[in-house]
Amino acid sequence: MLDNLQQMVVLATVAHEQHFTRAAEYLGISKSQVSKQIRYLEERLGVQLVQRNTRSVALTDAGKQYAAFGRQIVETMQDAEAMVAGFRNEVSGRLKVGVAQSFGNAQITRLLSSFQTKYPHIDLEVHLFDHRPNLVEDGYDCWLAIHEHPPEGMVAKKLADCRFKLVASKAYLDTHGMPSHPSELREHNCITYQSLQRTYDQWPFQRDGSEQSVTVRGTYRINNAPAVLEAAKSGLGIAYIATYLLDHEIDEGKLNVVMKDWKPTMELPVYAVYPRREFLAPKVRHFVDFLAEHINATHAFDAS
Repeated sequence: MLDNLQQMVVLATVAHEQHFTRAAEYLGISKSQVSKQIRYLEERLGVQLVQRNTRSVALTDAGKQYAAFGRQIVETMQDAEAMVAGFRNEVSGRLKVGVAQSFGNAQITRLLSSFQTKYPHIDLEVHLFDHRPNLVEDGYDCWLAIHEHPPEGMVAKKLADCRFKLVASKAYLDTHGMPSHPSELREHNCITYQSLQRTYDQWPFQRDGSEQSVTVRGTYRINNAPAVLEAAKSGLGIAYIATYLLDHEIDEGKLNVVMKDWKPTMELPVYAVYPRREFLAPKVRHFVDFLAEHINATHAFDAS
């Protein structure tokens, strides 16, 4: 029975890591032992579970379904360990975090560095991407995202509000002029961000209690927020840019604030998203609490 359980856990880990070597490192055994355990399991069950080639590992349909049961066992073990870990003070283990691609700037990197300084026994594994991951299947402990609608069935803790500035380069404004009212943006080349869900071409503003929203147009539409920033710095147009992307561009004169009298009013929530579990692992709880306490101190989400 114990051998059967061990083999199931090994398969679940291979499915999660998508690689024999990484699975071996995670389990603390050799790559040959991983291969041997998978082979024993296939022989015992009489069915192929893993398709092997030199570069990657792919599970057969039977392997995927069997590994899903193994994953449940692994998660139950993790819940039990999280419960017991609550009785001791040390926080340790590997923490796999998914981060929106645009968060990979200096401000957020410094925040993660501060976390690891405070919790040196946590091995922080960070993956940058712009798609919505399957946290359970992909084995993520937490996902940091700016999203209007967090995934259902997950815990989503709001950390901050993402605010915006309207910016353009001096070269662009010297050539095309400075707009003074939101309606004038229709006459300008506006750089828009396009996510998987929609294009952000509705730009809302407020001044002295008066609200204005304008639908903008432009020759440059981008699905990567840092690329929007670079396009604005290059003089390609006016951008409605998230403040967390701005570091010293305005102070250094690389970008100018446009229509200072009109405040951009779009706000998008910043969430820490993690699977709903009966016992939240201390490493995840400390990570989320640390972010909630320190994220605004980075000034990455200031509108001023």
